Amino acid sequence: MVETAIIGRKARSPSQLAQERFLRRPWVRPSLWLLATLALLGIYAPALVGDAALVWKDATGWHFPVLGELFNAWAFSKQHDVLFNLLALALPFLALGWVFLSRWSRVRRLVIFGALVIAGWVALCWLPIGTTVDGDAQTFWRRKAQSEHTIAHWRELDAQQQAPFAIFPLIPHDFDATFAGQAFKTVGSLNPDTGSRFWLGTDSAGRDVLSLILYGIRISLTVGLVATGLSMLIGLIIGGISGYFGGWVDLVLQRVVEVMMCFPTFILIVIVVAMLDRNIFVIMTVIGLTGWAGTARLVRGEFLAQSVRDYVAAAEALGLPRWRIMFRHILPNTLTPLIISATFGVAGAVGSESGLSFIGLGDPTAPSWGVLMEQGRQNIRYGWLIWSPGLAVFAFIIVLNVIGSGLREALDPRQADG
Repeated sequence: MVETAIIGRKARSPSQLAQERFLRRPWVRPSLWLLATLALLGIYAPALVGDAALVWKDATGWHFPVLGELFNAWAFSKQHDVLFNLLALALPFLALGWVFLSRWSRVRRLVIFGALVIAGWVALCWLPIGTTVDGDAQTFWRRKAQSEHTIAHWRELDAQQQAPFAIFPLIPHDFDATFAGQAFKTVGSLNPDTGSRFWLGTDSAGRDVLSLILYGIRISLTVGLVATGLSMLIGLIIGGISGYFGGWVDLVLQRVVEVMMCFPTFILIVIVVAMLDRNIFVIMTVIGLTGWAGTARLVRGEFLAQSVRDYVAAAEALGLPRWRIMFRHILPNTLTPLIISATFGVAGAVGSESGLSFIGLGDPTAPSWGVLMEQGRQNIRYGWLIWSPGLAVFAFIIVLNVIGSGLREALDPRQADG
């Protein structure tokens, strides 16, 4: 009977067993759902926030004004917004491609789809198309949307009993729109300009806090992924070289790592950012350039353990180049701790950016959660400027930490159940 049960049971790979252990961890599934929800809210923020109509039908036909703004540098001056807008359009097609190309491995599909999105983003940002068209064309499209397809124009036509069919975002307030006389409005206040409510109040400039929080998701995701990716790349290169070659190379590189670890990371970030421009891209670059020391020590230990294995000796005996041995053979066997470290690194990067903004060193032009909290710090009477973005930062970091802890326990064989 036992043999029959064992034979009849479908064999599962180690990765499938690890995935099952991961999903069984407490709070992992809700955390994954919440993280996915936050990511989708950030990607599709233009469909939820803004004064331009999503759909507009009049005597001239059907129009989709929001599409005219997605790659308009007048409306979205930050390059990371262009990437998210591109993702908003490409995501349905990528989902279909993921299903129809199921014969390909997951890694292959991720690499190809990611390369396509990055190539499109580079083309839109740096080639003479999309956001880089001349200013007259940008102003034309912006004014066209504002004059013909906005909620203000729709209400004007409605008063004349000529209102066309139109669908507007749930929150008809642009994240960068300032409403005169609406500074520090309380939660649920009515905006007389649009007839809609400020569900989380307004800031010192009269901007809708809920709109800023939704677009702040983009800032947090960008900072977390870019800063962590940069620190992981530097740490991987330095740690891999140090662990594989050993000797005087290891000695010199580890002294550099120890010097970096001697400085308090956040204090170092504050000093560098205070000396440079308070641009969000400068901030995420500084966070990445100062946070690689721990990754380098982790990678070094993994490479030291793997470099004495038989498969490495066999590869060296075959005369393979050292860079191929390091990054083609050893690196895949060290990814587990790196994935876990990256998850916690994203949470740390988001916390660092929010902390910088909270003490007044953030990018004042970016819809960052930390910038909102900094306004709340300066205007302590208006509590919604503290608790609204504060809860968003708390939820984002807690979710990432729960996922990181679940990955650590699931991918470590010693944590396996039975």
